[in-house]
Amino acid sequence: MLYLMIWFEKRFYDGVKDGRITLTFRFWDTLRVLRGKIYRSHNLGLLRIIDVDFRRVQSITLDEVRRCGYESMDEFKEDIVKYAEGEVDFEKDRVVKIEFEYIGEDIENYKKSMGNVKDSEIFNIKEQLLILEQKNDTPWIKRTLQLLKEQGYLLSKDIEPVVDMPSDRIKVFMRKLKALHLISSNTRKGYSITPLGSKLLRHLSSKDEEML
Repeated sequence: MLYLMIWFEKRFYDGVKDGRITLTFRFWDTLRVLRGKIYRSHNLGLLRIIDVDFRRVQSITLDEVRRCGYESMDEFKEDIVKYAEGEVDFEKDRVVKIEFEYIGEDIENYKKSMGNVKDSEIFNIKEQLLILEQKNDTPWIKRTLQLLKEQGYLLSKDIEPVVDMPSDRIKVFMRKLKALHLISSNTRKGYSITPLGSKLLRHLSSKDEEML
């Protein structure tokens, strides 16, 4: 893991943590971060770089600006000017575009979500899932994890008809699965299964399948 710090203003902390902010632009002369690597962000935790490249300022879209946590292009440009070392030519200058995923405050939690756990931990997770399953009238956990594995990112409204559960309850239960590192969430894309979630599916026995 590399240890370069990626700094954000405090006003962006919540957006980064809940997945609303997944993009940032920096006035760097080189690509100081690498795709796929993990970096620490001051007072936030760990970020995994999904993609990084140079981008002309004039080609940045409003959708990208909003993914950075800004409401308008003017607000974004104000910060570009504030952080640039010198004058900004919005037609010719380029910045570094960094797409990232927030993976939490602790590297150990990240390792768990990537499936780096012992069999005893898998057993403990299954026990917690059985307790969670009993809080709903119909089985839903294995069905939900399988759906995410097959479909990729899904929103609550996409999961609702499959598991026969109202959207508000799905969100509550999905927070439980996220706390167990079985899924991740992104405000824009929805929920996705983690490598640990996929590993759990492989460990479920026929007996477990009857209950989950």
